[in-house]
Amino acid sequence: MRRRTALAAGGSLLTALSAGCLETLRREDAWRELVVDPPEGIYVPPKVDGMVRYGTATVDGRSITVRATRPHSFWPVAGTERSRADVRSRHALHLMVSVHDADTGVFVPVPVTTAIRHRDGPGDGDRVDERSLWPMLSQRMGPHYGDNVVLEGDGTYTVTVRTGPTTADSTGSLADRTGEATSADFEFEYDAADIEDLERRLVDANEGRGEPGSLESMADATVHGPTIESSGATRIGVGRSGDVVVPTALVEDGNRDGVVTPALAATLRTRHNRYPLPFASLSTTVSRDSEPIVTEQLAETIDPRIGHHYRTPIEPSVLERGDTLSITVETPPQVARHEGYETAFLERDEVTVDLEGGSAVHWSLPR
Repeated sequence: MRRRTALAAGGSLLTALSAGCLETLRREDAWRELVVDPPEGIYVPPKVDGMVRYGTATVDGRSITVRATRPHSFWPVAGTERSRADVRSRHALHLMVSVHDADTGVFVPVPVTTAIRHRDGPGDGDRVDERSLWPMLSQRMGPHYGDNVVLEGDGTYTVTVRTGPTTADSTGSLADRTGEATSADFEFEYDAADIEDLERRLVDANEGRGEPGSLESMADATVHGPTIESSGATRIGVGRSGDVVVPTALVEDGNRDGVVTPALAATLRTRHNRYPLPFASLSTTVSRDSEPIVTEQLAETIDPRIGHHYRTPIEPSVLERGDTLSITVETPPQVARHEGYETAFLERDEVTVDLEGGSAVHWSLPR
């Protein structure tokens, strides 16, 4: 990607635009017209929107952060198909919730719902919006949960964020901290003018707008927990295919009885910012002389040592020199995409990881 340091600085400011252009570019569809035909895969979006932070709470071992920005379109995914969720006139802001393990920073896959009450309404505490948030992926925040929400004008609001038990398998200390539902309340002041006045920066064409590449992460979005590379696990190798990077390793699981079970672990991460890609479905097959000898499903898992990944129990002796380990993405990551990601991680591809000792690992992955 060209001049990523310039992208981190945000490109040209809107103040450099003429007044007439500024009024035009305030419209969501006008911003989209800056990238008419986005490439397949990750690309640099046309703009960077500022955010406001409504607070962070640590509840039952989970760190929950609430942010907001101006309403914008995004792309929900169902299977391998995507659709566009457009901004409506009733939408007041785009609400975003991050959920991580408080001790390790591991991203936690959970169902997230929000209920918003208006403190200044006709009936104090009247509920004005209630919804399940979409699992989402953005270039600045990584995986989170969000949606455009409805409010009743300026005033004081309270949003109750409820997170369910994790939908992933959890190991070690995370098993004790992610198996129950929890909730937290956040009070915030909403002023429509303040949301509209949040910084909006144009990414110039000579900085890669609309071309393959990515914006830099926000400073506090780079922590998504430990990784296979930092865990001390027995590394198999790193596969790359298009916009996906796949570190792999053999790990050991110990239960309360002290029985150790070896497992194959694979992480799906974005190419540029190394964000974990949750809510996917994967399977694996070990073949020898072109004949399958083991076929297993990989379970989405969070672990305090290696973070978010997919794994299955496996005997290391199964992987002999010359064997082929195939991993197939049965369902691509079921996360809604912010601009710049809407054409990525939908199609399958294949990469090869060379094992120490000469074995080969073949992966079928989304691009």
